[in-house]
Amino acid sequence: MALRMSLVTSLTLLSAHAHAAGVSGTAFGFASGTTGGSDATPATPSDISQLSEWLTDSTPRVILIDKEFNYLGSAGQNAIDLDSSDWCGDYPSTSCDYDKEALNGIAVGSNKSIVGVGSAGVIRGKGLRLANGVKNVIIQNVHITELNPQYIWGGDAITLDGTDQIWIDHVKVSLVGRQMFVSGYEASGKVTISNSEFDGRTSWSASCDDHHYWTVLGYGKDDQVTFAGNYIHHTSGRSPKLEFNSYWHAYNNYWHNNTGHAFDVVKETKALIEGNVFSEVNTPSETDSSPGETFAVTSSDKSTCDSILGRACAVNSLESSGELSASDESVLSSWPSGESDITVLDASKVRASVLANAGVGKLGGSSGASNAVTASAPT
Repeated sequence: MALRMSLVTSLTLLSAHAHAAGVSGTAFGFASGTTGGSDATPATPSDISQLSEWLTDSTPRVILIDKEFNYLGSAGQNAIDLDSSDWCGDYPSTSCDYDKEALNGIAVGSNKSIVGVGSAGVIRGKGLRLANGVKNVIIQNVHITELNPQYIWGGDAITLDGTDQIWIDHVKVSLVGRQMFVSGYEASGKVTISNSEFDGRTSWSASCDDHHYWTVLGYGKDDQVTFAGNYIHHTSGRSPKLEFNSYWHAYNNYWHNNTGHAFDVVKETKALIEGNVFSEVNTPSETDSSPGETFAVTSSDKSTCDSILGRACAVNSLESSGELSASDESVLSSWPSGESDITVLDASKVRASVLANAGVGKLGGSSGASNAVTASAPT
């Protein structure tokens, strides 16, 4: 009996410690130094009203998401015509019911850590919007889902528009009407998106093939984005689309089953693509009439990347996929400083590492920092 009581007590204390721990690991890449709510006492909101209040106020907070917070009220995608534009052309109009809550994300304030507990943290029917000077925010281990998935313009999961020092880690996004992640038009500053799952499986598809088209859109100006260790699957486009004057470093990500294009890099954007796995991706990189500057590491130009960056670059892996060829050396020669604590894993180990670490409920398998994307493949 004594042994059993001791074991129960230990498990209880361990559970309480895990619940109150807050953020796991530290930010790396361009978002290094992001602390979110820092040493604020972790607390759990009781309902959606309190969650919205805590997210939007000016108090530094560590907010624990320990259950589903449901904001829901009431074969191709229809589109919600928000501004009476004519982009739908001569397509017929139809009446429909949709949730207005999803159209505008919760306006998150500065100095927040939003952390899911275990795999229980779900925000349903409402996205998160960080804008107008918001800084120092961590979003970790939360599943955002069901934002009018049947309607284009039905809602964005995570929006940045005029921010700095943002770390998005171990997040899952599924079943949204529009973008899973979007930045712009104002500068989003230094951002890291890591160990996250962008799940494009849907019954409402702009490409009419059960794959989500509107996935990741980088429209911010002067952004510096680290995109690492993510799992992007069952999409058909914009995975990501990058435009305007920004830097994106995409490494050790796993793209799987994309029936359209992954990268679409246009206008002045500089993209460094290395150590990724593209599996069953029809077009790993779109050819645009006004292309940006891209360096995608291949075996033939790896030595060039090594020499200019002064470290070992990693070759991308293509499996049952289209071509990925881009070797604009200006990307490397102008690469900004400040992307710290990164180690790029060889592509042969990426699939296993990503599947083991990306998404919600997997914080125990990695620290959420650089070692999350450099972990050895599990035996």
